[in-house]
Order: sequence, then structure tokens, then C-alpha cells
Amino acid sequence: MTDSLKQEFQDSVLELTIDREDAGNALSNEVIEGLNDSLMDNKDRSDLKCVIIKGSGEKFFVAGGDLKELTSVKEDEQTEAMALNGRAMLDHIRYFPVPVIASINGYALGGGAELALACDYRIACETAKFGFIHSSLGITTAWGGIIDLIDRIGSSKALSVLIEGKMMNAQNAFLTGIIEEVVNNHEALEFRISELKNTYRSTSIDVIRGIKSVTSAHKRNIHDQLKNVELDSFKKTWMSDEHWEKVEELLSK
Repeated sequence: MTDSLKQEFQDSVLELTIDREDAGNALSNEVIEGLNDSLMDNKDRSDLKCVIIKGSGEKFFVAGGDLKELTSVKEDEQTEAMALNGRAMLDHIRYFPVPVIASINGYALGGGAELALACDYRIACETAKFGFIHSSLGITTAWGGIIDLIDRIGSSKALSVLIEGKMMNAQNAFLTGIIEEVVNNHEALEFRISELKNTYRSTSIDVIRGIKSVTSAHKRNIHDQLKNVELDSFKKTWMSDEHWEKVEELLSK
């Protein structure tokens, strides 16, 4: 386990906390590797009933990819490897044998919004913000986010959300169908997560895994049809002059 990811297993529940508060809990290579390793190490546990993913602090769930690392990705092969690496991490979440719950305490931006969508259930405090801001950086999604969004809210709404690239508050995300629950504050979020943990602990592991196997098969069927189209679009936009001009503008602020 890395310093950037905390892992705690207690009474059939695995809790993973992305611990990079000073960097907005951004998805560095170290965090991605840590999530991959933890999920792979725990997927066959017979006593595991659910996973909780959250960000440290109260401001950020996940601010997206780590720009300091991503600015060095400028070749076609590097771009494809980066996209496939992030997708593999989110696929571990999508197809994990038990449900994965996103406890969204703050901003979920770019790749952070994609991570939240890859989970099976999303609960956010009312101060959380969601930003599918890829278009503002001149790129499309890389890790399956557009596919998850289409599956959740339909192609028309997904197209609008992704092209506009606007920030939305938790209530709007709920009304749009992106998240399942909104609670009043961080204390209420912790309480609701605790309630869900107890629900899963009291439910048969065979029932949990049986239901998740069907939802995973549904996700896999959709992603297998569309993932190569998403990858091609991402590579084209990532390599574009427009993208790198927008990155330079952002880094200069």
C-alpha cells in the first residue's frame, strides 16, 4: 500500500481513502497503482461484502488526474498507455465482485467524476461539486466515463453534460441522475455510509455477489461495444494543439 492511499478492513467492509489532500486527492500514478493493488488483493476475500472509496479532507473527493504527471504524456503510445492504465483501474471498480460505494465529500472533477461513475452507488454531501470538465481542456473522456454517463442518464443528457463541461452542485447531479443520494453535511455523509455498511453486513454474501455479477455483466457488455471508440476520440483530442494550449493556460494561472 502506498502513502497516498489508506486501506482499512473491518467487519466485511473495505474502506479506501485517497490521501493527497494537498493535491486535491488527484489520481497520480501512485494512487492508481495503489487502487489497482488493493482491489486485486481483496477481490477474492470470502468475508468482503462492500468497498467504500473516499477522499481525505472535506474539500475534494478526487480532483482528476495529476496534471504534473500528465503534462509529460505527449506521444501517441504514451497517451494510449495512460488511457488504458486509468481505464484498467476503473474497470477493477466496475467489475469488482461486491458493490463499490463512492462517498463524495467534495469536488469530483474530470477523472474524479469518472471514478465516481465507475462505482455502483454514489452518496454526496450537499457541498460537493461535480465537473465533467474534459471539454474545457480540449479532450474527451479516457477511462470509460462517457459510457458510464450514457448508461446512467441517456445519450442526449450525456452529450449535453460533456460538451458544456459545466460544474454542477450535488442537488443538480442528483436531479440529473448522476448520483443516488445527497445528504446535508459531512457528518450526515459519515452517518449514511455507516448505515449502508450495516445493511451490507446483514445481507448474505451470496446474494450480494449474485446481484453484482449481473450488474457487472451489464456494464461489461456496454463498455466492450464502445471502449475503442472512446479511446480513439481521446487520443485524437489529447494530441491536439487545442488541448495543450488549454493546459498551458491552466498551469499559468
